[in-house]
Amino acid sequence: MAETEVRFAHPGALRLLASRIAVGIRPPKPMRVSEWVSQNVVLIDGPASGQLWSARGAPYMVEILDCLSEDNPCNLVTVQKSQQSGASIAALAWVLYCSDREPSNMIFAAPALDAVRRMNSGKLQPMIDAWQRRTDRKLIVDQVSRSGASSTTFEKVFAKGGRLYLANANSVTDLSSVTTKKGIKDEVSKWSLIPGGGDPESLFFGRFTAFRGTGDWKILEISTPEADLGDETGEMPGQCRINRSFKASDQRHWFMACPGCGEFFRHHFERLRIDFQQPERSRYACENCDYEISDAERRIQLQPEMGAHWRALAPGPGRHPGFQIDAFISLMMGYEAIARDFIDARKKPGGLDDFTKLTLGLPYKVRADVPDYKRLLDRREAHLRRGHIPSDALLITAAADVQMRGIWLEIVAWTKDRRSYLIDAMHISGDTESPQGAVFEQLRRETLDRRFPDAFGGERRIDCLAVDSGYRANVVYSWVRLSQQVHPDTGRDLILAIKGDKGWGKPPLGQPRPQDIDLNGQKIRQGAKLWAVGTWPLKTSLYLDLAKQRLGETVAEVPHGYCHFGGWVDEQYFQQLCASHLEDIKVRGLPAGKRWVDLRENHFLDCRVYNIAMAEHLGLSIMTDDEWAALARHRGVPPAAIEQTLFTPRPEPEPQPEPEAPPLSAPVDDWLGGRGTNW
Repeated sequence: MAETEVRFAHPGALRLLASRIAVGIRPPKPMRVSEWVSQNVVLIDGPASGQLWSARGAPYMVEILDCLSEDNPCNLVTVQKSQQSGASIAALAWVLYCSDREPSNMIFAAPALDAVRRMNSGKLQPMIDAWQRRTDRKLIVDQVSRSGASSTTFEKVFAKGGRLYLANANSVTDLSSVTTKKGIKDEVSKWSLIPGGGDPESLFFGRFTAFRGTGDWKILEISTPEADLGDETGEMPGQCRINRSFKASDQRHWFMACPGCGEFFRHHFERLRIDFQQPERSRYACENCDYEISDAERRIQLQPEMGAHWRALAPGPGRHPGFQIDAFISLMMGYEAIARDFIDARKKPGGLDDFTKLTLGLPYKVRADVPDYKRLLDRREAHLRRGHIPSDALLITAAADVQMRGIWLEIVAWTKDRRSYLIDAMHISGDTESPQGAVFEQLRRETLDRRFPDAFGGERRIDCLAVDSGYRANVVYSWVRLSQQVHPDTGRDLILAIKGDKGWGKPPLGQPRPQDIDLNGQKIRQGAKLWAVGTWPLKTSLYLDLAKQRLGETVAEVPHGYCHFGGWVDEQYFQQLCASHLEDIKVRGLPAGKRWVDLRENHFLDCRVYNIAMAEHLGLSIMTDDEWAALARHRGVPPAAIEQTLFTPRPEPEPQPEPEAPPLSAPVDDWLGGRGTNW
């Protein structure tokens, strides 16, 4: 009876209880990623550091973020981007969004272990900390122990369930033994085949097998492009990874309206009207009405309220969302910045390739191949004297290739605009088994002790000597140690023991690594330093320079990077210089890229590659006009000659949107030691 009285006394109790339970178990309403990010994500670097992310600064990011939302059915999102685009926020913000809204296992793969560490310490963890401070919520467990219940550098534990695995994309171990529902392929263009392990993208996708049946997996791939070694369709394995995926997508581009005619267009580099004398006056010519758009107008027209929008150029069944971001649509860049990047890129080896991928967000084609040595033989310049430094050359490098029965030696002088003069080339015969032997004494006389007369009555010495240690490593290490000198201007080592490092994407000169010397029963621990030279990009850059033609006889009519050879140079030198060619790499009968392959003896080619690396080490591509002028004065060049030989006006070529070869990375070590103050 008492139970009946309670039931009648509270007739809505059961309904109230049921409604409360329903509220508790009802899934939250879907929330777009862009909306969540604008309310939660605090920027941790840049001019807006410490502020909430806002679509105003990167309006093109909204649609990309929303493709990652929980209610968006797409499985794959591709972003092919330039630098300074603000696109990197998408991956990190999605991690935080998922930890709050869709906790599940995720994997974030980057192309190297160091890249994973830098991403975690420099971006992800600071963003997590900033978000948790702002919201006073702990959705990611702190890194406090190794118990497995807390987060670590390579594993973030979501408080609501699930984990984020940070993985090295070039490690089979990192891409194995985990099951994930969501994933991020960061800088996927830099992922490379794993020796004995296969393709990292296939291994990465294998982590999603459990969810392929349900179809609710999702992957974001985001990258600047790299070398394009495949075909135009993007279906061959040699294609740039991010570009191959973008070509398979619906290919969305950001369109804005011309303030002159109102027609919508996407930017094309060839329509940029570059003012080479005053880059800040550069304008973009509308392809419909030829109206010259200023950068101030561009910034206004890029906003969605002015009609700017993503437009898919290749829609169709089976195509996933793919986005192309370049500097033209970035509010962190402008027409002036793009123009200056292009002007600077033309002066550097591989610079146009870097411009293409980093500014235009496009892959670059590898088209360099072996030049005709007979054509180089025919274009020799009779007035160039062996062992003499021309008036416009300021840096002198030497490179030695040590073999069993002798040393091949090449000496090169370099100008401000990257032109090179062959000063001397020879083979020093003799046994190289001892660093005190006659052949190494001759090497010293031809390089360290030698003085080269210049065009102004003075004498010059070499600025750097590279000695290849690939054949007699310990002998070379010992000789370098015994012969080492300090450069009088910079205070740095004059001699570098080097070794060629094959593969694309290598810098001209890596960081030195200590090496033990083990010779004649004596061992010196860490007695030498070994520098790795990225040979493939340098070889490509060299062959592109060898293909350049001079427009006339004056200095102003010689292109940047042109290679000068005196009439004294013999046929054997040119045969060795042109002794490699690009060959297809085949995997199961299909092209999977390209590699440099030797055709015959190529000692002088190796020497020239090492000389380029030494020139970059000295600052060839990074010195300013003022630094070149200071160096010229220091080397006794008369003021009138400085103006005439260093700063002769050159005709400006028309902008070329497609460069020709893999990039030449900036030198790791700045020889100038403070931007030229040592000169």
